[in-house]
Amino acid sequence: MMTGTPPTPPAPRPPLAISVRGSRKSFGRYPALNDVSLEVRPGELLALLGPSGSGKTTLLRLIAGLDFPGAGQIAYDGEDVTYAAAAQRGVGFVFQQYALFRHMTVAQNISFGLDVRKRRNRPTGPQRKARVDELLRLVELEGLGGRRPAQLSGGQRQRVALARALAVEPRVLLLDEPFGALDATVRKSLRRELRRIHAATGVTTLFVTHDQEEALELADRVAVLNRGRIEQVGTPSEVYAAPASAFVAGFVGEANRFEGQASGGVFRSGGITLPAPGVEGAAVAFVRPHDVRLAQAPGAEGAVVVTLGRQGANGPVTRCEARLADGRGVEFILSHADARTLPPTGDAVWLVFDRGHVFAAG
Repeated sequence: MMTGTPPTPPAPRPPLAISVRGSRKSFGRYPALNDVSLEVRPGELLALLGPSGSGKTTLLRLIAGLDFPGAGQIAYDGEDVTYAAAAQRGVGFVFQQYALFRHMTVAQNISFGLDVRKRRNRPTGPQRKARVDELLRLVELEGLGGRRPAQLSGGQRQRVALARALAVEPRVLLLDEPFGALDATVRKSLRRELRRIHAATGVTTLFVTHDQEEALELADRVAVLNRGRIEQVGTPSEVYAAPASAFVAGFVGEANRFEGQASGGVFRSGGITLPAPGVEGAAVAFVRPHDVRLAQAPGAEGAVVVTLGRQGANGPVTRCEARLADGRGVEFILSHADARTLPPTGDAVWLVFDRGHVFAAG
């Protein structure tokens, strides 16, 4: 009979700060990351947002210890972990394709990380069961611990993957396109669940996505990547309302794009004029559809005539298309009430461009 005091499971650790400093990573001649620096605050939920090939998954893998940079440094709470393996970093990782063990039950999948710990750190059977039961409640899968992954829906399997990553009480939780394999309705539901679970655990969390709606809805802050560089880091409202570059303005949120010239603090493109402080010469402007409105009267000051195109209801608003005199397209949004005042398709209407984001062309 075994004697002695059973091992005590590790106490939850305080949220972790992560520093990425001047990191570079290439695959052959292809530079996946080019001098990337990023500060992740303790306990925040940060999204790495960008198109395919922007470097977001590569950056996540470097932070996780699943790959290593060619140059630069990665630190956890000031401790250099640049070349430490993932197992040494205390990372929980959730993949897009779940990576669950099909021959194991849900409970066995969740407890896997606990079962493979060194004996001195391995919880007892009752402790392990208590931890699994706690996580099943957290991800709202009570009563399903005895099922196999094949008996679950896609959303349920992703919750199991999340619970498994949290079972070992990771210092940092990393998710790579966690909802990419799910349909739109399930994705929306799991976004809310991830926010709730993050609030309950307080674990510093990073997730990769190319879905801007997902990033803006979920994250405390968003890091926007493009061609191996970080273009901007900010809150969702900052990234959307005050984009730092033309790429961010065009990638985050919908926008009409107009090429033109800036001079004397004013951008001009056909009849469109917008404030452009500090920009001179060839320029590009981005105007959100909700920043375009109907003029109060034809020929009103600052208004531009367009030919009305297709209109369609989109939830609480009507989305409208139009053409400028030179053939360029414009999209704008109206309330249903305002949309009912529009003339027939093909007729002329006058639009006012209230505000935009102007950048030097390049």
